[in-house]
Amino acid sequence: MKKRLGDILLAQGVVDAMQLQSALAYQRKWGVALGQVVVDQRFCTAEAVLSALAVQSGVEAVDLDNQPLDASLAKLIPVKVAEAHRVVPLRLEGQGPRRDSVLVVALAAPASLATLDVVKSVSGKSRVVPLLATDAALGRAIGRLYRGEPATPQRRPGMEGFSLPEWDESLPLVVGKSLAELTDMPAPEPVRQGDSAGLPMLAPLETAWAPMPARAPEPRVTVREQVLVYGWGADAAAGLVRVLSGAGFTVKVASTGDVCTASETQVVVAPLPAMEVLAQRLRAQVLVAGKAPERDLPRAQAVHARGFVAAPVDPDLLLRAVRRLSRASEEARLKHAS
Repeated sequence: MKKRLGDILLAQGVVDAMQLQSALAYQRKWGVALGQVVVDQRFCTAEAVLSALAVQSGVEAVDLDNQPLDASLAKLIPVKVAEAHRVVPLRLEGQGPRRDSVLVVALAAPASLATLDVVKSVSGKSRVVPLLATDAALGRAIGRLYRGEPATPQRRPGMEGFSLPEWDESLPLVVGKSLAELTDMPAPEPVRQGDSAGLPMLAPLETAWAPMPARAPEPRVTVREQVLVYGWGADAAAGLVRVLSGAGFTVKVASTGDVCTASETQVVVAPLPAMEVLAQRLRAQVLVAGKAPERDLPRAQAVHARGFVAAPVDPDLLLRAVRRLSRASEEARLKHAS
């Protein structure tokens, strides 16, 4: 019998028993592939899952980012086929007079016989040898081979520290607890603009002969953050806070209680499954992140989201969407005030 992926990950020491139980519980609830769950939960890397899938299937894995790509092979697999079936041609092999009779390809794990049949049909090769690669690496390779994209994605200056390679569909789960329970925890302090990097603030100069007039104490004002970051893992949340606060927004990593009591003048940025588990319509302007727009947009509408961005989240698109919803929230505030 073929060994189960979870048992292989456990035997390799990639995950522990509690993490595996948690991932299996999430898989049963949402129907997401186990390999995707453990990566999204940040229990292990996509490369570790790929290695385990290689052991399970007996198909060798390949580090596609470090593989040279032959542009002449692009004609064997049309770009539409490559994108639809997540496959990239790597090289031709063979012996004797037919030295190019075997086509070696990289494809998404687990290897699909249907994909190999499609590749045989379009390439005209009688034998196709698969190697396994991560979906993210395949996406980058398709861009390099068919669209001439650079090997390393270019980022805007100042954005190098922000990365969401895989967004977390929830915070790390514990068996028997819901996402809403787990996210209701003390949030880290929001990043504030204008911090003086630990330097002491200098008091204003006063003239020696004229005392400063006494000032009445200012009323205490409760500041409601413009943007609430909810339901993301720690690394992703920190990246979101950094980018949003850098654009001038007041930001907070929010608990469930924060988002449930958020006003219509606030924006909540959350992964789509987090809002689905919350199962409550919020007064705030909700911006959700999903992986496949054609599949996830109806789900976003079902949770009454006002905006949608595709993950991995591009900083520019994120800021554009938040600004749009912020304008809508300001209009709602003015309407409420009048």
